[in-house]
Amino acid sequence: MSFKPVTVSTMEDWDGITSIIMVGYDIQAANLAEAIQRLAKGFTIPVTLNGETVERPHALDSGLAFIETDIGFMYLDGLETPKHPATGYEVYLQGLPIYKSHSYRSDEHVIHLDSSRFYARLPDRDKLIDQSEAVLLILGALQSEAEKCFKLFKKTLSAQDFVKYFETLKHWDLLALLNDVDAVPTEAITVITSYPVCSNEAYGNFEEHPEKPVSRLAIESGQVEVVDIDDDIQYDGAARYMFAWIRDSLIYRGNLDEGHWINSYVRTLSKEGVTVEHVNESHYAHFEGSWVYVGVTFCDAYRIKIGVDVVEIDNHAFYEGYENGDVVIMPKGGLSDAVIEQVATFKSEYDEYQESTHDDDCGKFFSFLVANTAKDPADAVRQLLPEFTGCPSLFGKSFVVSIDDVGKVASTTAV
Repeated sequence: MSFKPVTVSTMEDWDGITSIIMVGYDIQAANLAEAIQRLAKGFTIPVTLNGETVERPHALDSGLAFIETDIGFMYLDGLETPKHPATGYEVYLQGLPIYKSHSYRSDEHVIHLDSSRFYARLPDRDKLIDQSEAVLLILGALQSEAEKCFKLFKKTLSAQDFVKYFETLKHWDLLALLNDVDAVPTEAITVITSYPVCSNEAYGNFEEHPEKPVSRLAIESGQVEVVDIDDDIQYDGAARYMFAWIRDSLIYRGNLDEGHWINSYVRTLSKEGVTVEHVNESHYAHFEGSWVYVGVTFCDAYRIKIGVDVVEIDNHAFYEGYENGDVVIMPKGGLSDAVIEQVATFKSEYDEYQESTHDDDCGKFFSFLVANTAKDPADAVRQLLPEFTGCPSLFGKSFVVSIDDVGKVASTTAV
């Protein structure tokens, strides 16, 4: 490595085998084997170590389906698999590893660069000259070849099958290939499958992707409605989400290309006014919990009107939002503490979920509902009393309970 002249002698009796003898180096056998295996992964000729053949999984003669490109030979891994596209790639020059992208997965693309266009830095040959520019060329070639493959897939696959490549197309920035495909990928839309809540992290996600892609015909014919909602349930209220839930609308979040045909059919509910009508409103009361303080309007049902469309709901309460009066609308068929999870996240200033406070307020809210809706005082007491299965001494006993003017137990007498 001192760059001094080296004498090269010709051997008359060479047996065709090149031997390298290193003097003064203490190399551990395990480290040597590991290094040889790494260096030989893409080597162009067979390699043996201690009499055993070293695997060359990335070599040009390894059986991988290499294609010839402007930058050299390339193998694109996993394009035939719609889900979980390979994102990493390893680059070789004259059979030796020269560059590897960051990836935590074992599947990766393989590139053997054209040695007439790309050069390695001497003497170690472990890095490309002008590497940043070379990497840009490699990425461009990868995307170009991927696009060719997907255009072929688009011609040969059905719309329902081609849109399954959504994640891979997204990775390659090729979502525009879906713009005229007559189906919508499941990953691009959701449907509300359970009661809307203000925090998916605390209470679980109430939206799910559909099981199958949705056809263009179903959307264009109006059989399926596609909407966009960006309301914050705590502040804007849950009216638009309740509306979409009852109507089985699909939720679109704008994650397809802006030129996709679906954009012409998306109804942006957040830009439309909402009117809520109470059916047979009975009274208003105020709930005070440990965390939640909110007004509650009791009624038989309520109607949510957006544009000319109306839904009537009598079995689920909803929160109108802090910005819209801070009131819960409670129909008589929806007496449940579930609406508490539209009102508050129960997260502290340190972003910690206060589960015990949540449970306490839910219990108090249910008692509040019973107190405001039970027509028979005895029935109200029955619903509010806990179970006494753990107190055998009370089994079969009768009591007279007196309630004071503020709702607290004044006295209890056994009879």
